[in-house]
Amino acid sequence: MFTPRFILTNKILGNLIEIVRLAQILELASLEPDWEARLKQECLARRAWSVMSFYDNQLSNADIVKIVLDDPGRDDKPTEVALRTGIVAKEIDMQEAMNWLNANKLINQTAYLSSKFKQEGFSEKDLVSLNSLLGERVVSSTELGEYRSGLTNEMKEVKVTPSVELSYQMEDLFIWFRGVKRGDMHPLIKAGAMLFEIIRIRPFVKNNLMSGLFFFGLAASCEGLGMNELWAYEEDILKNKQRLIDLVMVSSENGDMTGWFEFLTKSMADSANKTKVKIMNLIGDRPLFKSEMGRTISLTERQIQIMEEMTIQNEMTIKEIRLVLPMVSDDTILRDLKDLMSKKLLKKKGKTKGAVYVMGKSKKFR
Repeated sequence: MFTPRFILTNKILGNLIEIVRLAQILELASLEPDWEARLKQECLARRAWSVMSFYDNQLSNADIVKIVLDDPGRDDKPTEVALRTGIVAKEIDMQEAMNWLNANKLINQTAYLSSKFKQEGFSEKDLVSLNSLLGERVVSSTELGEYRSGLTNEMKEVKVTPSVELSYQMEDLFIWFRGVKRGDMHPLIKAGAMLFEIIRIRPFVKNNLMSGLFFFGLAASCEGLGMNELWAYEEDILKNKQRLIDLVMVSSENGDMTGWFEFLTKSMADSANKTKVKIMNLIGDRPLFKSEMGRTISLTERQIQIMEEMTIQNEMTIKEIRLVLPMVSDDTILRDLKDLMSKKLLKKKGKTKGAVYVMGKSKKFR
């Protein structure tokens, strides 16, 4: 019988408390409808792009934004969407992004219905449906929504579960999942264990990580941790591919999920903090950043993005800052950083490639 093995460390506990606190803030935040819709749309595009780029999909962030704005239906063809949006890309890349958006719609609908009718728990059928939707027109029809019969190259660095054991391990996993009742375990630990096992077992030919992330999001949303669709947690979970692979490998080998839960909850707490900063910047009655003398500091949208991340990380390398602004040139980023330092919002430590940027003396919050 599957049971996740881990130690509830102070790091995990602190992150969980922070996530719940931030979720409550976001639930209570009163945004203008137009701003809320805009933030949800922006969040959706960021989530989709972070997943697509992890899978080496060649669509740019700008392309993803166009597809999100177009809001294609399940029956739309990639060529039709490309024509409407003016995107020049491979059909398979377009289809993968469209499938992801359609799967996200299914998750939102399922979470809403589950909450409305007080349904608890989901089954293998729900996971299979998600994987099938993600593979439409991409995976062979004979493999669509089916457990694999051999090996898969997806995240090949991780030791794969033999195909003969798949059905038994998945059945065992869902027996555990449905047996954990509300209140028995923190919902993010329960959902996080499912995500880990789906990544480790890799039951499908393709899109195991995507399927796991969606199932994770569904389980969290139904426990009141959907963050009003303003939480781009995939960004932080997927921003370092090698670290994710290493964590899954280590935890798989020793059977201890402690490191995995520390990573997962920290990523989610960071993501929730970013959302909070964005919202507080909109609903507060004073500017976000002020000088030591209380003077308002005017920032560009790019600089706000840098400072939002910096308020969470406290210090960042130029490489980490590039991840915040993936579509911006190095020269532009360096100009923004120089301006932020002149305004005393940031300080630079070191002069070599290993230099880091840290928070300056100016006050950062309302």
